[in-house]
Amino acid sequence: MSQAYHMMLGTAFMITDPSRTGQIACGAHRTQPNPHLVSPRVCYHSLNIADAAFALPLSPETRSRLPQWLQHATQKRQREFLAGRWCAEQALLRLGAASTYVAMAEDRTPIWPDGVVGSITHTGDFAAAAVAWAADIAGLGIDSEQVVDPATARDIADICMVDEATLFKAADDHSFCEFCCLVFSAKEAVFKCLFPLTQRFLEFSDVRITSFDWNRKYFAWTTVSEHVGLGRLSHANGVMHTSVELSLLYSGSR
Repeated sequence: MSQAYHMMLGTAFMITDPSRTGQIACGAHRTQPNPHLVSPRVCYHSLNIADAAFALPLSPETRSRLPQWLQHATQKRQREFLAGRWCAEQALLRLGAASTYVAMAEDRTPIWPDGVVGSITHTGDFAAAAVAWAADIAGLGIDSEQVVDPATARDIADICMVDEATLFKAADDHSFCEFCCLVFSAKEAVFKCLFPLTQRFLEFSDVRITSFDWNRKYFAWTTVSEHVGLGRLSHANGVMHTSVELSLLYSGSR
């Protein structure tokens, strides 16, 4: 049996369909909230950074786990980083990975254990990580963003939108601030999902959000390199959550 996913620019990936896998779903016994709405094939862990050890002063042992560039950062920034890594460790344990260590590349992107795809996010007091077997999912990206104030929303609209502003409808009962946060977060989730596959950094203008539905909790996206797909969205407690999963495209025969 041989299988591969295409990593070439111009390839269109499809969103994962959990009903197509015969494997035991990682989320089959999920007890935690799942604001990123990840599929059952994804192992997920989240926490409030104010909880547990993250509410205590950082010990020298904990500080030793920080990368050099964070050694002299504020304790808030250090806690956010450690909370994300702790979530990743818990998700990897649930997945059954041989290692729970997540290294860091020179560009500061996570290096996951062999055979694993994953994504980490943190914002304010919230952190989360999602992981899956690379044999099940080609790419995975999650992002969370605190809803911003009107001035920041205008900056986001200027910096990260192509023509997405035309999608905003005040009748949707969501503010322009929430909408801008959705677009920003959705693009971040796409970036996180695609970069391990393409090794190409994308500008905000390289990704377009082409449609979305607050009630059905999805968004559609495309890139200038012709990748296309769907993502999931949710909004709770002043935080926007988005996720993108890409299924494998098979080549060869079983």
